[in-house]
Amino acid sequence: MSQPAGPEIDRLIQLLAKLPGLGPRSARRAALQLIKDRRRLMVPLADALRAASESVVTCTRCGNVDTSDPCHICRDERRDGTIICLVEDIADLWALERARAFKGRYHVLGGV
Repeated sequence: MSQPAGPEIDRLIQLLAKLPGLGPRSARRAALQLIKDRRRLMVPLADALRAASESVVTCTRCGNVDTSDPCHICRDERRDGTIICLVEDIADLWALERARAFKGRYHVLGGV
């Protein structure tokens, strides 16, 4: 029995399914939406993924990800360098930053 899609589409679905929260069915739906709206979604997403792949680095001071090392948080001289918040992963750091709940430095335990 033949596959309903070519190998490129199958690969896209398989890669999307590796993302947290996306199983095979959700990955198929996402892939179809990307394909249907190629100009508005797929092309800009591919460009953003390529740019991020080439420019995002891990901060050697705290473990955050940014386009510079040290990251913008570690470079911020207004932050209190006498207190460090240990976070499990980068998502926790980002959540605290969105909440504007902490004005010190961070250390990411889980890395990237």
